[in-house]
Amino acid sequence: MLLHRAIAAAFALMPATTFAQAPDLIIHNARIHTLDRENTGAQAVAVAQGRIVAVGANADVLGRAGPATQRSDAGGRTLLPGLIDAHIHVFPMGHNLKKVRTNDLRDLAALLARLKAAAAALPKGAWIEAASDWHESQLKENRFPTRWELDAAAPEHPVFIRRGGHNVVINSLAMRLAKIGERDPDPSGGHYDRSADGVFTGWILERPAIEPVAALLPKPSAADDLTAVQAALRALNASGITAVRDQHVSPADAATWYDLAQRGAATVRAHLILSVHPRRPAAQDFAMAEGLRRKLGPGGDFVRIGGLKITHDGGVEANLTSEDYANKAGYRGVAVTPVAKIREVSDWACRNGWAMSVHTVGDVAIQNVLGAWEEIARACPVAGKRWGLEHPYLLSAETITRMKALGVIAHMQTPHHYTLGAGWVLYWGKARADRSIPNRTLIDAGFEPTGGTDSPVTPYDAFLGMWSDVTRQTASAGVIGKREAVTPLESLRMRTIWAARGMQWEDRIGSIEPGKFADMVIVSDDPLTVDPDRLRDIKAIKTFVGGAIVYEAK
Repeated sequence: MLLHRAIAAAFALMPATTFAQAPDLIIHNARIHTLDRENTGAQAVAVAQGRIVAVGANADVLGRAGPATQRSDAGGRTLLPGLIDAHIHVFPMGHNLKKVRTNDLRDLAALLARLKAAAAALPKGAWIEAASDWHESQLKENRFPTRWELDAAAPEHPVFIRRGGHNVVINSLAMRLAKIGERDPDPSGGHYDRSADGVFTGWILERPAIEPVAALLPKPSAADDLTAVQAALRALNASGITAVRDQHVSPADAATWYDLAQRGAATVRAHLILSVHPRRPAAQDFAMAEGLRRKLGPGGDFVRIGGLKITHDGGVEANLTSEDYANKAGYRGVAVTPVAKIREVSDWACRNGWAMSVHTVGDVAIQNVLGAWEEIARACPVAGKRWGLEHPYLLSAETITRMKALGVIAHMQTPHHYTLGAGWVLYWGKARADRSIPNRTLIDAGFEPTGGTDSPVTPYDAFLGMWSDVTRQTASAGVIGKREAVTPLESLRMRTIWAARGMQWEDRIGSIEPGKFADMVIVSDDPLTVDPDRLRDIKAIKTFVGGAIVYEAK
């Protein structure tokens, strides 16, 4: 009811001419899933000045047409609200598209051959960077290459292979350039993998340990960044995505987003989550955030600053757990950011009107952050602010109850299930892997989890994520946690109206209703009726943002 009142209020505030004049566009002969509260079915939608003005039967909506109204026959295909990626890294995704491809390889020999070919095309000493949207479990050896194997493939080039957001493998030349010794101790908040005799293998975990190497990579120029984000927007539109919750955004990234919006060149709406550094003094983060908000302003219809993001524990290989890892006795993960800093940043955010999001994969990390937020809530109300946990995968009944009391949003990314599932079985064991990403449990408890991809950690295809939501299939470990499967409608809500709610944009996007932006996508098959095994094969046919076509399949 509150949602409908908000939409009605937005509708009432729009210029009267928007509704008095004939629509600019009518899409008809469609199978429309509105994704409103009842998912009301419809056949046609009318658009004026970028907003939806009518939804209903063909005859009723077409009756509004004027001489200049463009009519678009959907040919009986399914029309959905524009898809929303509630957790993505747009700039890294765009840059990733240009790096050495890795996600199609199935053994180490092929990976090393591709790196060797890349080295042959580059001048001596140039860095080789590989794309990050892969997982070692896709290789028959089920492991990372060692630095010595990378040395054989590219002896005269420093090699930097990122996997996801928390792992990097380098060769010996890159190690020497970064001044990493073979037996150096772990940096605080990071980890160096070692052979049985204690020698660094080239595999680095977590940001504090990765940053000294990443700092040596060629810095993209402002023009490079612009090219990357434009490539990302084209790819997202081609996947039916019309809005994103962009994670770990830097001040430079935010400025580029605002520039695109001001020039009318943004084809995806963006809710920006600014990056908080895990180790620097919190006062520097506060100054960055407030300075950026003063400089750029609140944003508009296409972009706005949406909050702060901090990383507490590591990824699949280093998240904080209450039990030992299945493959490593005595090991229970890494604290990337101390709890004290999370508490300090969150307290400041609550008192200064900033939304908070914290990366928490393991059960201990989730408990730590909820504990800090419960302390803060005694003096500054947190409930209703829609603070979020990113990747809260190892939840319990107790932590779900605590999240509900605080009004915390669960931001979930099922392509992780697809890509990283084999790793979960390895690191956590089958029992914990089966209860990871507990979407069914959350929905049954009254939550509206959001759906994202975390690209370029995993592929940015929303329908791949839906397929994994519904079938619980993985890339190389079969079905994991079938009891946590959701329905196609629930999965679609995670990527539309529930994602919009997680961004506090549910009055503007996320469903096909009068007053909302005309962000929509015509797709090849109906995700609510197609065989669940074919969900991953669905493609965008035509994507609209504000009623304008931003992608059309050839």
